[in-house]
Amino acid sequence: MRDTPVVVIAYNRPDKVRRLISRLNELKPTNIIFAVDGPKVGKPTDAAKVAEVQSLVNNFTWTDNVETRFRPTNLGLRAAVTDVVSHAVSKYGQAIIMEEDTLPGKNWFPYAQEMLNRYRGDTSIEHISGYNLVPNTSQSTPGLGSRLSRYPESIAWATWDRAWEKFDGSLEWALNASTGELAKIVGSTSGALRWKQNFADAEAGRISTWAYRWIASMWSRGSFVLSPNQNLVTYAGYDEGTNSFMKAPWSELDLYEGSLEVSTSGVPKFDAVADKWVGKTVFSETPFGVCRGVAISAALELRKLKRAQTARKLTR
Repeated sequence: MRDTPVVVIAYNRPDKVRRLISRLNELKPTNIIFAVDGPKVGKPTDAAKVAEVQSLVNNFTWTDNVETRFRPTNLGLRAAVTDVVSHAVSKYGQAIIMEEDTLPGKNWFPYAQEMLNRYRGDTSIEHISGYNLVPNTSQSTPGLGSRLSRYPESIAWATWDRAWEKFDGSLEWALNASTGELAKIVGSTSGALRWKQNFADAEAGRISTWAYRWIASMWSRGSFVLSPNQNLVTYAGYDEGTNSFMKAPWSELDLYEGSLEVSTSGVPKFDAVADKWVGKTVFSETPFGVCRGVAISAALELRKLKRAQTARKLTR
């Protein structure tokens, strides 16, 4: 198998991309796919920012193996991510994906590569995460290097062609799944209702998300996510991310920079305790979260309508 590519997904934030490339220069992955979405219509400063991000391809000075995928127009987050991931895994069989607002620690790429190799034949695992939010006190097996989860994180991750080829962008299963079916996966009726809201927001175009479609794809097959019990990546996207509206209700864990063997040791097991923490803290799978979800959906719909009005004005 050819050298696993590190896919860098970027758009219009040159400072964050510059910072990520600087970190990559320290870690020196040898195979890069640099994907930059195109400028949006109606955003006067977008073209210049996107062009500046594209020019940063010249900062990948430690390797000549850099492939670019520069889009002339804006695909949006959902289409941009699915496009480049599909390209990468079809060409290389597997890929490690980094969004522009992340910073990998020294262990993330070796961890991802080892686990891609170790579990390539295990079809029950379809996603490898690098960004862990769950503190040891909320894990049932903190002594293990990694755990199995139902929740993939979507900013620094890895997957295989045999998993990604089953990606269902239509949300067919998610929209037809009953509350009872979802409750068996997430552990509560409140959680099931919250995910019905999430899937409805995605289907209605209120948010541009590939991640909810990927979650639904995996849930439809009962497959798992492999996550380190330590945090291998840091994130700086809550200030201006595409789907970020408020400060995250959790504290990011310190970056783990110890021995790689700690994260790769042992046989990972499904950790229901850690998943319960993620469901409640990250995805608001509570009665209050369901109520708040109604308000969030309304706000998203209003934003969608305003954008449509702006687009109509620009095409007149």
